This record gives sequence, structure tokens and C-alpha cells, in this order.
Amino acid sequence: MDTPQELYDETKTRLDLNIAKAQMLEREIQEKVAEKNQLMQPIMEDQGALKQLEKLSDVVQPVESK
Repeated sequence: MDTPQELYDETKTRLDLNIAKAQMLEREIQEKVAEKNQLMQPIMEDQGALKQLEKLSDVVQPVESK
């Protein structure tokens, strides 16, 4: 049977590891959000360009399959 000290140490180690993992995941999330945000301006520009190009009669738009 584990002593109270051993249970404390095991629980503290698990807590520390979980906190460290949560912090690492939070950093990764922030990096991914920043990466996504950097894509938003080029996406909007491309959407605007496509809308203008769609108005040209010699532009054939691909048909999306469903």
C-alpha cells in the first residue's frame, strides 16, 4: 500500500505533467490561430479576384460535383 507521501508525490507529478502538456497545447493553438489569420487576407483577395474574373465571358468555371 502506498504511503501518503508516495500518493502525494505521484499526484503532484501527474499534475505537473498535465499542466505542462496543457501549456504546450495552448502555445500550439495560438500558433495555429496566428497561421490561420495570416491566410485570411490572401483568401479574401483571391475571392475578390475570382468574383471579378467570373464576370468575364471567356472564363469557364469548374462544375463542382456533389
